[in-house]
Amino acid sequence: MEDSVFWIWLQQALGIGSIKTDWVIRELGSPEMLYRMSEQELAATGRFAPKEIERIRSASLEEARWQQNRAKRLGCTLVTPDHPAYPASLTNIDCMPCVLYVLGKLDGINDELPITIVGTRDCDAYGVSTARHLGYGLAAVGATVVSGLAVGIDTAAHEGALQACGRTVGIMACGMDVGYPQASRRLKRQILDRGGALLSEFPFGVRAYGYHFNIRNRILAGISAGVVVVQAPETSGALNTARHALSQNRDVFAVPGQIFDARMKGCNRLIADGGKMVLGLSSILEEYQGRYPPCIQLERLPELLKQEVRDIDIEEVAQRQPVQSPRKVERSLSDEESPPALSEQPEPEERDLSPEAAKIYQLLNRQPTDFDTISYASGFPVARLLSILTELELEGLVEQLPGKRYIRRAL
Repeated sequence: MEDSVFWIWLQQALGIGSIKTDWVIRELGSPEMLYRMSEQELAATGRFAPKEIERIRSASLEEARWQQNRAKRLGCTLVTPDHPAYPASLTNIDCMPCVLYVLGKLDGINDELPITIVGTRDCDAYGVSTARHLGYGLAAVGATVVSGLAVGIDTAAHEGALQACGRTVGIMACGMDVGYPQASRRLKRQILDRGGALLSEFPFGVRAYGYHFNIRNRILAGISAGVVVVQAPETSGALNTARHALSQNRDVFAVPGQIFDARMKGCNRLIADGGKMVLGLSSILEEYQGRYPPCIQLERLPELLKQEVRDIDIEEVAQRQPVQSPRKVERSLSDEESPPALSEQPEPEERDLSPEAAKIYQLLNRQPTDFDTISYASGFPVARLLSILTELELEGLVEQLPGKRYIRRAL
């Protein structure tokens, strides 16, 4: 394995996020070879302008060694393109990073299903709840939740994954020793304590400047199989991550919102431009069940979808008892404390419903649920499910809304 000091030197010589590092890595094969080239040899490659050659020749190994020693003192692993823990997904993006400073466990990322969840800092309760719910569900079935540690949607996604006792990775836009964002200090500690990882491409001591986030976002997108945008106005940096995902041939998902909600305009635009609309957890997982069979435990999905359509507050569940599995969460709600929205509804037994109709009735609440989600959660054939829903409509217990969505009727 190449001495990491030369990889750090390469980052300094060419700049973080330089497209020219790809040539060194993929064609030249070694940063040390570039280091040992003369000015004439560098000019002969036809790759570098005179000022770039001057910068390459003036870059010193001393600063790189300082960074290397600093990493050792702080317990950071230096993950370079020839390191076994280097994410394979980053080898097929433009401007692949020369070095990643890593705290925690990045080993195994190549055998996982990483999904990035991003969105605005200026979010509302809908955005926070959705991000936390998706983070929880993805982590519960075995996916790795990736985000950027910012307040708002990022934090909610990380917290959801942690509440499911799952794995989550935070990617920073500053040096690992810089306390930014300050509000995420406790979150970072929780991520590390629970087997996750923090990583940054930026050297120690580098603060978070505005343009760093665009550089960082290509890694947020590149490290994952897909990017989920939960809530984003038209100028949100989350859309920059989505654009990186599109250019890197990653999946792009977007949570829909009200058309007059400024916080949702970016998401709605993504959907209009071809991003996949997120109607629930299954909208994301169905893209990967055949591509990542060892990574995700889809046998947990029906229970999670039941939880999803009942609009369970997973934060409240987590505060009542440690989350062990979706089944235990479901039992704790049904045995101890039914959600208020359900307790007001008439019991299906009083209507002399069939057992199958009673099951579907229990899956619904007063939030609209689309037919595909109900079908996925129940496991019933389409024809049989339509018959059951018709039975519930005739009993006055269920109402069908436009778009083939269903709710319990308020009686």
